[in-house]
Amino acid sequence: MNVTRFKSNICRNTLWQLALTSLLTLSLLIIFSDFVTQIYTANQQTSLGLILNGAILSLFLIAMLRLLILLLHYRKEELALHKFQQHLEDDASGLLYGIPEHSIIVCRYHTIQTLRARHATINHQALASTLMADESTRTGSIRFIHNILILCGVFGTILSLSIALFGASSLLESAVSSSGMGMVIHGMSTALSTTMTAILCYLFLGYFFGALQDVQTKILSTVEHISSTRLLPAAQITTESVNSKLFELMQTMSKMLHGMGELTKHMQLSQQDLPELTKLLRQHVEKSSVRDTMMMQQMGQIQSLLREGFRLKDQ
Repeated sequence: MNVTRFKSNICRNTLWQLALTSLLTLSLLIIFSDFVTQIYTANQQTSLGLILNGAILSLFLIAMLRLLILLLHYRKEELALHKFQQHLEDDASGLLYGIPEHSIIVCRYHTIQTLRARHATINHQALASTLMADESTRTGSIRFIHNILILCGVFGTILSLSIALFGASSLLESAVSSSGMGMVIHGMSTALSTTMTAILCYLFLGYFFGALQDVQTKILSTVEHISSTRLLPAAQITTESVNSKLFELMQTMSKMLHGMGELTKHMQLSQQDLPELTKLLRQHVEKSSVRDTMMMQQMGQIQSLLREGFRLKDQ
């Protein structure tokens, strides 16, 4: 029985998408560097804008670094699953040959074999839930940063609007105060820049976080599919498996009994032919005895003739 062919290029395609998207983003930032500089550095009377945008970008980069590490990790899991599936389809004796020891499929294989050796009941649902919970913890930091990115932008907007209101109050106190007007412009500019940074980072991280979850789901579903269709039927002892094995044993015994019956028939036929073979053998022995006697007589005559011809004395 063949398992569903696992596509081992899902994670690789996601990595290529991440690389191309990052390259395109950097290219756009370089091309429109003047415009970006004007948005983030113009009319900045305080360092609040740089601090807020820097904090948002730092969180974004931390999440992207963790996402990249996980994608590389699941790329190894993809290759391990693909190789394990090939070994299953080829009925190879060494199922784990060339597969990393700490990969998910190897750990699952060892767990099932350990439970089988202990004659314990294998709860597939518990194994799947444990694996899902263990793998979901890997994406906890990414999930947290993805959820708070928009809140960071809103927080920056609130702080920036507070600065703008402070500048507006100074402006109202003195209608000719240039610093008050500058503070208003600075606050509004910072509010817009932090909101825009948070939204763009949220969208970028959200797309690849969803792709990572798809990769994770595909790998885990393939592990559970292989476990349920190939590993568990060979290891788990159930009433159905016992009945199936008993039926196969009965079929094998029936074939053996049929073969023994055929062998008995051949032996009976051989016993029927045995008297005839004995008679033929006796005749052959008698003929051989007569032939030997004649040969001895002929040898005696030849000996006598030789003595007479060479005038030898009898000894």
